[in-house]
Amino acid sequence: MKPIHVLLVVIVNVVWGSMYIAAAIGLEEFPAIFFTGLRFCLLTVLLASYIRAPREYLWPLFKIGALIGIGVYLSLYMSIALAENTGAIAVFSKLEVPFSLILGYLILAENVGPRQIAGTLIAFIGAVLISFDPAAFDDIPALLWMGVSAAFSAYSMIQVRKIPDVHPLTITAWVSMVGGPTLMILSGILEADQVAAMANASALGWIMLIYTAVGSSIFAHSAYYYLLQRYPVAQVTPFTLMSSVFAVIGGIIFLDDQLTLMLVLGGILILAGVTWINLRKAKVTAPAQPA
Repeated sequence: MKPIHVLLVVIVNVVWGSMYIAAAIGLEEFPAIFFTGLRFCLLTVLLASYIRAPREYLWPLFKIGALIGIGVYLSLYMSIALAENTGAIAVFSKLEVPFSLILGYLILAENVGPRQIAGTLIAFIGAVLISFDPAAFDDIPALLWMGVSAAFSAYSMIQVRKIPDVHPLTITAWVSMVGGPTLMILSGILEADQVAAMANASALGWIMLIYTAVGSSIFAHSAYYYLLQRYPVAQVTPFTLMSSVFAVIGGIIFLDDQLTLMLVLGGILILAGVTWINLRKAKVTAPAQPA
């Protein structure tokens, strides 16, 4: 991976890590499904000019929109709303890494070498250490929701790899267009007091909602799709392990999460594994050229 793309993926993970903190703050003022649907409706308006796409890509984009806009984000924000320890669920979300490796091999026939597997295992052991920290034991429902989100995320990234010549913001626009109305309907069925939540929300709550939409979806996800269109899933996805480290740090600073030895050791292993994967992969694989 080129150095500029390594820097880009690091910045993406900083934004994603801080997204957990912003969402946890925002969900104190909004119902979870409503919060998610509202941010997608905002994104649909902001990205309306990117919705147009070639006819042959309409169904793939709709499918990606449903997988990410409903499957990934509904379970993600349910997890955040239920979590006591934001850092723990952020790390647990990295189950998408082994899921992506398996699906990349089975569906796209991507080459997964022993060194790459070893690096991913090192990073995943770090994730397991953090997940089995005693602070995470009260978060079983949240962890289960996050596991579902990780599975949807891994499969959706495989689908993104199949449309390499679609603009990343077009993908984000379709995720928003499909996810927004669906989640608003689900919120109307399953939740209550949405109007009161909007009326009583503080400026901070609205800022957090806007940040999760613009920072996470428009910038971070679009940049991530850009990288997926140029590099194999198994090379890009392991970098997302870093977002959990930033989420743990943010949780300690802003949400009074507890810093433990398991969190420190797990974070070190995650960074070591990601570094090993990139260094070894760069020596044996040239990046795919964009269409």
